[in-house]
Amino acid sequence: MIYHALHTVANELNDYLVARFKVDGHRAAVVNSIVVQDGSIAENSRNQMVLSLINLEYVISKSSNRKNHLTKKPANVPYHFNLDVLITAVFEAPNYDEGLKYLSETIYFFQAKNIFNGDNTPSLDNHIHELKFELINLNEHQRQSLWGAMGVRYMPSVVFKVRTLSFEARASDLSSIS
Repeated sequence: MIYHALHTVANELNDYLVARFKVDGHRAAVVNSIVVQDGSIAENSRNQMVLSLINLEYVISKSSNRKNHLTKKPANVPYHFNLDVLITAVFEAPNYDEGLKYLSETIYFFQAKNIFNGDNTPSLDNHIHELKFELINLNEHQRQSLWGAMGVRYMPSVVFKVRTLSFEARASDLSSIS
């Protein structure tokens, strides 16, 4: 479900950026890591906006501790997660300034469409009720820690908290589990 949520949003952003900048035959937004294991920029991330999952936060709900009144066992309740998504303009010299244009348009895109649901995003998986994008402001220490952990120098970027992705198995989902 994480895969589908991020790819659906990336495809929507891609369509917007491609139309805005009239780029033919080139992706403008992808879900990917910025760097590969050796620390170099991932080739398939260059000159585009890259969406990367940087944190998966389990949200403890009040219903998490509910018990089945007949068996006194905890009931199976959905798991709820918030996603922290880094959106980076991976544009190196001489295209750095182009990356700033793409980043600005990306911010406009999420300001205009900060909620994705079945009504405004028909390609969204029917297991996903809604994705709400909220801009996160990282302080200097958090930003340095993030980029240091990734092993790459800072690139122009924004971070969004995406609320809330819920995992709840349906009987049909469990038919292959014995």
